Order: sequence, then C-alpha cells, then structure tokens
Amino acid sequence: MNLGIIGLPQVGKKTVFQLLTGIAADKAPSKDGIIHGVAQVRDPRIDVLSNMFKPKRTKYAEFEVALPPDIKPDSARSAAWLDPIRRTDAIVHVVRAFEAEHVFHILNDVNPSRDIETVDLEFLFADLAMTELRLERINKEMRIKPSPQKEKEKDVISRCHAQLEAEKPLRNLEFSEEEIKLIRSLQFLTLKPMVTVINVGEDIAAEERKFAELASALQQRGDTVVFLSAAIEQELAEMTEDERADFMAELGLTEPAAHRLSRSACQCLGLINFFTCGPDEVRAWPITNGATAPEAAGKIHSDLERGFIRAETITYEALVAAGSEKAAKEAKLYKLNGKDYVVKDGDVIEIRFNV
Repeated sequence: MNLGIIGLPQVGKKTVFQLLTGIAADKAPSKDGIIHGVAQVRDPRIDVLSNMFKPKRTKYAEFEVALPPDIKPDSARSAAWLDPIRRTDAIVHVVRAFEAEHVFHILNDVNPSRDIETVDLEFLFADLAMTELRLERINKEMRIKPSPQKEKEKDVISRCHAQLEAEKPLRNLEFSEEEIKLIRSLQFLTLKPMVTVINVGEDIAAEERKFAELASALQQRGDTVVFLSAAIEQELAEMTEDERADFMAELGLTEPAAHRLSRSACQCLGLINFFTCGPDEVRAWPITNGATAPEAAGKIHSDLERGFIRAETITYEALVAAGSEKAAKEAKLYKLNGKDYVVKDGDVIEIRFNV
C-alpha cells in the first residue's frame, strides 16, 4: 500500500514524513521530485507479543509513503503534483492549525477549514476534468462501435460527473464492485480514502476542543482525523526512551501521535493485521478486511496458499490472557479453521500446509 502526504506549503508535511518513516525528507530517496520512504504501522500488540515470545526479530506491518511537491492553489492543475497523488492508494492531508509568526502561510493567515476546502476544490476540479475527458472519449467510441460495456461505463462516469459538479467528493457515492472496476484506471482523487492530519500547537487538548466541530464534519464525510503537534512530536523523537515516557506523562499522552497516525493510515485502507509468532520472529501482516485464511497464508508465502490445509488460530486477547503459548494450548484455546475461515483483526495464526 502507498500513501501520499499532501498539503499546502509550510504545513508540516516533511515533519509528518519524518515521523512516519524515521528519515528526514531531505535525506530520503527521491525521483522526479517525489520523496519516498517506508513507514511502520506501530501496533502495540506486536510489542506485547514480542515480550511474550522473545523472538530474534520483531517486524511491524509496513506501508510506502510518497511526498509529492507542494499544492499551490490556482497554479495550473498540472501533472507535477496530480499524477503522483493519483498513483497512491490513500491520501494523508496535513493541515496547518498552529500559529507561528516566523512561518509564512501561502494564503496569509491560519484557517484550517478554508485550507481544507481549497485543496478539496483542487481535487474536485481535477476529477471533474477527468470525467469530462472520459465521457467525450466514450461518446466518440460508441458512435463508431456501440457496446453494452461502454454504456455501463458511461452511466457510472456520468453519475460521477454529476456528483463532482455538485462539489461533492466521489468517496461519498456508493459503487458496486463492477462499477469500481470500470473506473479504477481513472484513479479519481476524491475517491481515495483520506486521513486529515490537523497540525496544532503544543496544547493539544485545547486545540482538539477548538477544532472539534471541524473534526466532526470531516469524520461525517468519511475522513479519518488525527490531531498532532509536529513541534512536540519532533521533541519526542529526539529524546531517550526514559525522557520520552516522562515528557508524555506530563502532557497526558500515552504514545506518540505518529504511532496513531500510522495505524489510522492502515485502517483507512480497510486493512487489518494478523500475527505470526515464534522464537525466530514475531510479525504483523496487513490484509484486506474480509480476507480468508488461504489469502492470509498467501501473504506470508505463495506456497502456503497453494498447499493450504488448515489455519490454527487464537485471538490476541485470548493468548495474552492465557499468559503464554504453552498455557493457551493446554487450555485448548487454539482453533483449527478451514479454507472458508475469514481472518479477524488480531488473529495469531499458524498455517498448516503441504506442497
């Protein structure tokens, strides 16, 4: 999975990139002006399981992060910043809500609601232009050679066009599986899952109250909302583990906001985690919510899916409550599941297979 971090200039995008990837944006690899990195999904359940199994290595789930050029309103809707975002699976929109006299704002003052609307309109207009081009092409193709498939595509794109003309994002429309397949190649921006990061000042609790109405409106339209203070997060990243714990306790924080952001980014894509545990490795594996046991096995290795026999599973909660793998097996808490088993978030799984 690939997430694009977007936003206006000077809102904290590079800081969010560094918080997620652990690499400064100016030191990360780049291509065609797009900075790339890999972020870990900091699931605290992995830490608990790692303490239980004492493995040689621990591995979190990961996702790719892309940082394209700044969005500059009213500059042409060119491929320079549109195309990289179209290629992502989801979008992390960083919005400035902090005041700082030494940091300029491209629109002259701090107004997160206006900034969100500005970027939304850029995406809406870009998608609207895409529907118009596609409808024009379909109409030409149908004059030469009509087909039921083209008629279906025209119908769904016409529905998208009407939604966008009403200045509403496509993610608020319902599509059938067949319709999604018909429009997938167009990579509509307003159809992508959105995580809105509200970058606030150092009094996070007060800022959350201040922007509660905005956060609620964003959540109602389908966004995942994460509040963080990039200034605080940078301080935390530079501290030792003991210093970090003391500082977070003072601020009433239970974990760095970057950890919550990494999980929110994963969840907005409709992904869940299952775990494999043993003396060599404790590892989280991201899969689509609703995936079956053989599909989960294939995530580990194609041979496991091909030769799948059974999945021995236990919930994370049941394993932790038992205290150890041995105790859980003695209590017969593990269950054998066949090919139709739908994997649940937090399942600890061992695959039985034969190739």
